[in-house]
Amino acid sequence: MFEIQNQPFAVKTFRNQINKDLIRFNYPIQRQGNQWNALQKSYLIHSIASPTFPIPPIYFLGIKEEIPVVKKGETVMELSTVRQVLDGKQRLTTIFDFVTDEFALHNDTPEVTIDAEEFELAGKKFSELDEAVQDSILSKSILSYTIDGETADDEEIEDLFFRMNNGSSLTKQQKAKAQMGTEWAKTIQKLGEHSFITNLAAFSKTQLVKDSHLTALMQTMMMMDEHTTYKDVTSSSIASYGLEFKDDSEYKEELVEKIDKAMDYLSEVFDKKEKVLLKKVNFPMTLITAVDALEKQVNTEEFYEWTVMFKKNLDKKFDFGTVSDDEVFVTTDYLEYTGNGSTDKHKADGRLNAMRQNFSEYIEKKRKFEEADAITTS
Repeated sequence: MFEIQNQPFAVKTFRNQINKDLIRFNYPIQRQGNQWNALQKSYLIHSIASPTFPIPPIYFLGIKEEIPVVKKGETVMELSTVRQVLDGKQRLTTIFDFVTDEFALHNDTPEVTIDAEEFELAGKKFSELDEAVQDSILSKSILSYTIDGETADDEEIEDLFFRMNNGSSLTKQQKAKAQMGTEWAKTIQKLGEHSFITNLAAFSKTQLVKDSHLTALMQTMMMMDEHTTYKDVTSSSIASYGLEFKDDSEYKEELVEKIDKAMDYLSEVFDKKEKVLLKKVNFPMTLITAVDALEKQVNTEEFYEWTVMFKKNLDKKFDFGTVSDDEVFVTTDYLEYTGNGSTDKHKADGRLNAMRQNFSEYIEKKRKFEEADAITTS
C-alpha cells in the first residue's frame, strides 16, 4: 500500500514551487487545463481571498528527482521532491495564472470581506487588488496530500485517480485515460501532441481541452483494428475500446506506429489547416486513407491532388459538368453517410469505405491516364 502525507501549503508557496518546476501538471492520466469558464475561476479566487471559505485539498504524486538549484550563485543538481498533480489541476492553474496577472476577475465577482472591511474584486487583475486582498490570497493555506511515488504502483495511482473523479464532470475519454493505464495514456497523449494535430487538423481549442483529438485518434485505431468489433463510434464505445489496450499491447503498438507515420505523411501533404478532411467527423477516415497511401507508395503530391478532387465531391454547390476531360475525377457517395446519426457504425463504415474506394479508384485511374499519355508522347 502506498504512503501518503498531508501538509498545508500557502498559495505563495504553490506559486514559488511552480516557478521552480517542483509542481507539474502533465501527469499522463490528467485532463487538459482551462476546463473552467471565467466566472468559475473568479469564484475560486473570491473563495481564496475570503477568510471564510475552505478550499478542497490538492492531491499530488511525489517523485524524487535531481533538478538544477542555484546556491551561492552557482547551479548545482539537488535531489528534490517533484509533485505531479493528480487532483486539483484546475484550481492550481487558475490560482497560478491569477497571481501572475494572466487574467482579470469576472465583472460579476462579488466583493470580499476581510477584517470587517469590504474590497472590490470585479474586473481586477491580481496586481490591481488592494494590498490586504493580495496578502489574504498569498497567505491562504490549502491542504495537500502527497503520495510517495516510490511506494505506489501505476495501478494504485490509476485507481485513486478514477475514484477521485468518478463523480465529477470528466469526459468519457478523460476517464478512459485512467482506465487504460499510465503507459498507454502516455502513448496516446504523445500521439495527440504530434505537430500535425496542433498545426493542421481542424480541432477547436475547446475540442483540444476536452481531449476530442485523443478520441478521434482512438476512433482511428478502433476502425483499423482487426482484433476488435465495435457497435458504433460514440465516445462510450471508444472509451470502452481503451480497456482492451493492456491485453493486446503488441498489436495496438503496431496501429499507433501506422497512425504516427500517417500523421508524418499528412504533415507533408498539407501546408495549412485542413478544415474539411481533418475536422473531427472526417479525421479518422482521412488518416486511414493516408495509411493506405503509404502502403501503396503514393507520393504526397499525388495525395494532395486527390484531396482537391475529393473535396469537390463534398461541395454541394460544385458543378460536375465543369470537370475537364484531362482531369482525373472519381465521384463518391460519401455524403450519404454524413449528417444525423454520423456515429452509427453503418455511417462511420460507409464514410470510411467510400473515401478509401474513391482514393483507390482515383490513383488507379490517374496512373492509367499517365501511362496512356506517356505512350502517346513517346
